Amino acid sequence: MMLNYEDARALIFQNVKTLEKCIRPLTESQGLALSENILAPHGIPSFDNSGVDGYAVQAKDLAEASVVNPIMLENLGYLAAGDFGKEKMHSGQCMQIATGAPLPKGANSVVMKEDIKIEGSKIRFTRLIQEKENVRYLGEDIQEGNKIIPAGTVIGPAQIATLATFGFSQVPVHRVPKVSIVSTGSELIDVIGQPSEGQIRESNRFMLAGMVRQENCEMLKISMVPDLPELLNDAFEEALKADLALICGGMSIGEKDFAKHLLKDLGVEEIFWKIKFKPGKPLFFGQRGKTRVFGLPGNPASSYVLFEEFVRPALRKMMGRRILEENMVKATLEIPITKTYSRLHFMRGLLHEENGEFRVRPLKFQGSHSIGSLVASNALIRVEADSPSIPAGNKVFVRPLRNEIA
Repeated sequence: MMLNYEDARALIFQNVKTLEKCIRPLTESQGLALSENILAPHGIPSFDNSGVDGYAVQAKDLAEASVVNPIMLENLGYLAAGDFGKEKMHSGQCMQIATGAPLPKGANSVVMKEDIKIEGSKIRFTRLIQEKENVRYLGEDIQEGNKIIPAGTVIGPAQIATLATFGFSQVPVHRVPKVSIVSTGSELIDVIGQPSEGQIRESNRFMLAGMVRQENCEMLKISMVPDLPELLNDAFEEALKADLALICGGMSIGEKDFAKHLLKDLGVEEIFWKIKFKPGKPLFFGQRGKTRVFGLPGNPASSYVLFEEFVRPALRKMMGRRILEENMVKATLEIPITKTYSRLHFMRGLLHEENGEFRVRPLKFQGSHSIGSLVASNALIRVEADSPSIPAGNKVFVRPLRNEIA
């Protein structure tokens, strides 16, 4: 009996384990997932400082200041960013200060430079100021002990800046999966070859490797092998040294579909084979030791969609990521879907936003072998099994894809 989509995914998540923790230099951490919550070791700002170029004052000194009643304060000097003012300010005094410089002792506000006038050794102020105005206070951005980045977050430029600010030169992360890809088929030739009749240039290994690299995983080995059991056996054995092996082709019931049987002979335990899903019914998932194995159909569109819905979330779980997939959105169907499918179908479509609303149009050609549909689509439309015709204007669930469309 074929599994449905939800049950197949549940089995994958149940059997895929997050990889071990490790420490990586901050400069090499981008794209990895944090293995621990990051807590602030101190407040940010770490000291009271000026938010503008101007003059540090005591706000009470300027309580009566106005154009007709200017207040004159004695200037004690200049405090630059990186300096530390040891002298304490008193009432009747001010100090010129740069943005980011520590607030002098005794001061509680900063008047912008544009709002004063210099008159010898004194500074003329013509407006009152509120206490704490133009001051960045200790811990007002982030307080000491706060959780600033949760475990499972993928480290990007914003996280790198935050980690650097708090002095994390070494970062706790999960190890990234090592992935091997074997594309099978005697009809396949390399990209630089000239196809003879009945041959095609192999594309799946390049496509799948690109999708793996989108997740910042390590490619261990990529190979193309004809439908010869002895060669397939060697290639599969090598691929099984990875954390995750992707076997493309040979997963159905044709005379030359050897992959499933050879994997069994190599000790791969079958967790499931075949799902009620279109495109990509003959999806295989298994394991040997710590290696997880996906068997994908040879048709490019099938492999592409199966990777998005099953393999990518599995890789993200191995990486320890909090977010395993892109959220589906609701979109208005621009043209009707008139065909009824016996299996859940993820149709390739064109998604766009119009007047704040998502709108989607399914592609006319949905063949599982279609390369053209891959470059023409930027979304997958979920169409339930045995669903009646869906009229234009109805809302449908759509998975956005990271695919740039002109």
